[in-house]
Parts: sequence; structure tokens; C-alpha cells
Amino acid sequence: MKTKKKKRAFAATDTLWKLVEEAAKTADMSINEWLTTAVTTQLKEGVHGEGLGKDQVDSVKELAEAEALNTFSDSLTKAIEKTDYIFKVNRERLEKSLKLAKALNNKNSK
Repeated sequence: MKTKKKKRAFAATDTLWKLVEEAAKTADMSINEWLTTAVTTQLKEGVHGEGLGKDQVDSVKELAEAEALNTFSDSLTKAIEKTDYIFKVNRERLEKSLKLAKALNNKNSK
């Protein structure tokens, strides 16, 4: 299950942005893919070779997966509630139609 993504923004100088564009082009990646890969690598390796430990990365991953699962669960609950409502409304309409059909049938048979 994929985690939900949100748009993020940051300020960069024109020079830095041109370097990012060139690096992404050289790697045959989109800027978004390149930035994600660069940030992930930086988090694992760190600026001075002491990045986040595997346990820290795993705990963030677990948190993201739990959040995605929670979001999916909420969406599923809403879909079930909407489906239940649609069935209820259709059941009421069908019952009303059946009553009208019986009344018309009784009226025509007399």
C-alpha cells in the first residue's frame, strides 16, 4: 500500500535549481524522482557519513504505512456508509413502487 503524498515546497536559488535540473536530466529522472532519491540517500548516509540508523528509517516507514492504512480504512468506512445509504434509499423507493403497483393492480382487478 502506498503512502499518501502531499505537495511540499522549498526555496532554492536559481543556481541550485539549475544544478538539480541538470542532475535529474543526467540521471534520466524527473526532478521529483531525483530529489526524493537524493533526500533518501542523504538521510541514510548523512552529511558526514552518520545518517539515520536502519531502525530510525524503519520506524518512519512503519509510521507512514500506519498512516496510509488509517487513511485507507477511513476511506473504506465512508464508502461502506455511502453504499448503505444508497441501498436504503433504493429499498424505500422499491417498497413505494411495489405499494403503488399493488394498488393499481387491485384497482384494475375490480
